Amino acid sequence: MYSEAFLGIADPVSAATHLLGALIALVAGIALMLRRYRHWGHRLAAMVFPLGCVFLLSMSGVYHVLPEDTEAREVLQVLDHAAIFALIAATFTPIHAIVFRGAWRWGMLGLVWGVAITAASLKSVFFAETPEWLGLSLYLGLGWLGAVSGSVLWRRLGFEFIRPLLWGALAYTIGALMDFLKYPTVLPAVVGPHELFHLAVLAGIAWHWRFILRVASGHTVVHKNAGSGKEATATA
Repeated sequence: MYSEAFLGIADPVSAATHLLGALIALVAGIALMLRRYRHWGHRLAAMVFPLGCVFLLSMSGVYHVLPEDTEAREVLQVLDHAAIFALIAATFTPIHAIVFRGAWRWGMLGLVWGVAITAASLKSVFFAETPEWLGLSLYLGLGWLGAVSGSVLWRRLGFEFIRPLLWGALAYTIGALMDFLKYPTVLPAVVGPHELFHLAVLAGIAWHWRFILRVASGHTVVHKNAGSGKEATATA
């Protein structure tokens, strides 16, 4: 499933890709924090996403460094899987906190974070008993819940605006399916489906980062029109 061990690193390709990704996300996250925002709450919301990225990529990278059949690796594997739920919710956070208003903001954030915390907790407790297909279904189901919000943005702002959001979701999905199906293997013992999954995760993060940069710039707000109760758009 993984690349062969090298220099004491259990899964060198998987470890290298995500540890490097964590470092890049940390630096880019600092740059994101230093941007100019219209409201301090927008800055806080925007920072949730890079924190989620660094958490996932660092947990994953360290997990793949550790030798097989060790207690530390087992602990990091549980944290790695829990971090997936955290990143999904962290991706929703700046989008809904900055772009949406009212129930679309707080209702969706409450739902996503509630499901993410519950699912991560249950999977961590029952990690060994959770079948792989169920874990995959939970990840993809929670992630694609964003299609509801995406459809609102598409109707109001057009496909061009949400394109990075869609490409990121597709990258995650294709990568997860390759890992689940254990196919394809590009270079035996070096780059297999799990390594491709890691690259797909980085691609998904990059596309979503591009979208969140656009959101953090105060590009557009979707809100309730006070008079009609209908959704409208305005420049933030």
